[in-house]
Amino acid sequence: MKTHFLLACLAFSGMAVAQTDSTTTKSGVALSIGIDKDGPHARIEQEGDSTRKGNEPMIIETRRKRITITTERKEWLSPTDSAAERLEELRKERRAVFTYWGGWDVGVNTLMGTDGDTDLGGAAEFMQIDHGRSRFLGINFWEQKIEFGTHHVGLLTGMGLEFVNYHLRNNVLLSYNADSIFGLPVEQPDFDKNKLRQMGLRVPLMLEFNTKRAKLPTVEEIATKKTTGFDQKGNVHLAAGVVGSWYFDTMYKQKYELNDSDRKDRDKGDYLLLPYRLAASVRLGYGSLNLFAEYALTPLFNDGKGPELTPLTVGITILGWD
Repeated sequence: MKTHFLLACLAFSGMAVAQTDSTTTKSGVALSIGIDKDGPHARIEQEGDSTRKGNEPMIIETRRKRITITTERKEWLSPTDSAAERLEELRKERRAVFTYWGGWDVGVNTLMGTDGDTDLGGAAEFMQIDHGRSRFLGINFWEQKIEFGTHHVGLLTGMGLEFVNYHLRNNVLLSYNADSIFGLPVEQPDFDKNKLRQMGLRVPLMLEFNTKRAKLPTVEEIATKKTTGFDQKGNVHLAAGVVGSWYFDTMYKQKYELNDSDRKDRDKGDYLLLPYRLAASVRLGYGSLNLFAEYALTPLFNDGKGPELTPLTVGITILGWD
């Protein structure tokens, strides 16, 4: 200790001293105190592979003394500041639990004619689809909600990927020119798979409502750590609004057998499909269960290029992120 005091006095008096004392602890930590060209210093450095973990004490042994240093997590910068931080964390957690966009949406697609019927006839008959094989998949990977002062109501948005399949029921070959799309009847081969697929990005803008009470704790409850998380059990949730989609990929695919061999044909043409869609959407559920429906406000084909058909999708969220 006298050496360290002398070194400090010399440093403050402006004398150039180059001396360092060091002590290695049992925890594999080296304590170095001294003066060099940069001035006085005190450093604690790790030596080799230390086995010290967590809150284990650091022990410094000198010739006659053993110094034990323990660490303890300080829970509170101040009661007010720490409670405010914890409240903000809980508010974010509650918002995530009671937002129902993120997850995997699985459903079926149909097409409706001008009379609202899904059984198409006349010029639209070639687009009659097999509903059981016309599947929808949405991967909603991001969600965000602006709450209106409470978790009971808020404005929901987000982003996702969607894959829309229309499996044609009739044995026709789709073709198109600059003016229109049409179906050519085919006797042979018999198509095992004959479908149009669109892939795109989707963004919702919806009002979302929740019925479950989920109060935030008081400052006193946070101080005593009497806080619990939030769950969706018993919550009835409803969201209504629109979903906008932009399709960046279209594919027409046939699978069939010819001359005792399996064939697959693919074409990446746009088939005069509208590259975007705006759909009225509703999502309704109880707890973690969620059902959804999307009714297109825009037609399937570009204006005047094909029959007037309106897409409709219904399905279920099978795996939410929360």
